[in-house]
Amino acid sequence: MSGALQVVVCDAAPECLVVVAGELDLASAPALVRELYLLERPEAVVTLDLRDLAFMDVAGMRVLLDARSVAREAGSCLHILRPNRAASRVLEATGTLDLVE
Repeated sequence: MSGALQVVVCDAAPECLVVVAGELDLASAPALVRELYLLERPEAVVTLDLRDLAFMDVAGMRVLLDARSVAREAGSCLHILRPNRAASRVLEATGTLDLVE
């Protein structure tokens, strides 16, 4: 899957699955930030599934870093599933591959 960012949220508090597909870049990153902001609550367990990402740039990586920090500060848990090889390149290039599972 490629193209426009698609975000599907399956919320069954306190657990939540957020499936992200398409392209996570400078133009689309704010849409994912908005979705993640709506899920901020203490003791939540959020899994961010990036396996269907076709592309991710540094702006997308920044969203992941910020989301992890916000989750820790809120007392919630954020699991990030590794994107496919094409989208993982920015994580590999920046040494942040340990951010994802």
